[in-house]
Amino acid sequence: MSESTSRSVSPDVLIVGAGPAGAVAALVLARAGVRVHVLERATLPRPKLCGDSLNPGALALLDRLGIGDAVRPLGVPITGMLVTGSSVAVDAPYPQGIAGLVIRRDRLDHALVSAAVCAGATLDEGVTVRQAVVEDARDGRVLAVGGVTASTRDGAVTSYRAPVTIAADGRRSTLAFALGLASHPAAPRRWAVGAYMSGIDATPARGEMHIRDGHYIGVAPTLGGGANVCVVQSVTSNVQGAPLRDPAALLRTTLE
Repeated sequence: MSESTSRSVSPDVLIVGAGPAGAVAALVLARAGVRVHVLERATLPRPKLCGDSLNPGALALLDRLGIGDAVRPLGVPITGMLVTGSSVAVDAPYPQGIAGLVIRRDRLDHALVSAAVCAGATLDEGVTVRQAVVEDARDGRVLAVGGVTASTRDGAVTSYRAPVTIAADGRRSTLAFALGLASHPAAPRRWAVGAYMSGIDATPARGEMHIRDGHYIGVAPTLGGGANVCVVQSVTSNVQGAPLRDPAALLRTTLE
């Protein structure tokens, strides 16, 4: 049985999750002189299923944060989007001089959190947040959160305290769901399967989205001439007879 301990860090803001939302929040706050501590379940850099594409607006945000030039060499510029349906195709180039970027999520997340740490934020990796430390609750409503309890990989349970806690731990946020701040609708429900592919004759400088009945396919060029390919399908659909229990077959069959 592990013992509960309390961390000696005393941040002004505790951020759960070191993805783009958490890392950017940590960067902005740390630059403003706020003491920020970030908790991340994984060890960075870590793989993440994602389309890997930043549109020009997202890239412009990184420029305003002063880190766009550090991120650009890690990815491939894209000059627009190709969107197709079963009988129509729309090729939409971005205005001249404007581009997006395809960058693997492991590289993007690592670059963003590294910038936050350089700005003064502290980071603990391999920490899984279990629940919020509730300091005030009335009539079944949580009115104040004073931090979180979390476990490390060695099984130790630790309490992290802060006046402000930001739940940036993704769409299935442990904190947001436990506190009743988020929920998922019963429908629609979808699964995503992705792969990095190589040996491709040519990859256009476009992001691609191919929308079909019951599923859609995203394609984006990657460094080295490959491509990130993702299939997103409804849980109830059965694309070309390829079952979800065999993701590789689902991906191949859908592309064919």
